[in-house]
Amino acid sequence: MSISFVQAEKLRPTAFEVEYFDQYDFYSLTDRYSGGSSRKGRSKKEAEDHTNRPNPAGHERKIVLKLQRTEQKRKARTSQK
Repeated sequence: MSISFVQAEKLRPTAFEVEYFDQYDFYSLTDRYSGGSSRKGRSKKEAEDHTNRPNPAGHERKIVLKLQRTEQKRKARTSQK
């Protein structure tokens, strides 16, 4: 299955686009950023650099949040009494 891209340099802008778009808007409409939607407009290298990596220690953040909330609830209960 091949992906067909629209060649941006062959497109003619509409009257609306000419009036309201600047050079940066036209640049962001090119194939470079419109293709590969799974990469969210980033290059492969950039996507690889900013991806979630497996953490050998496990779910540290979840455990810390759980402990912090437990402490907050314990303090709230003792202050109510």
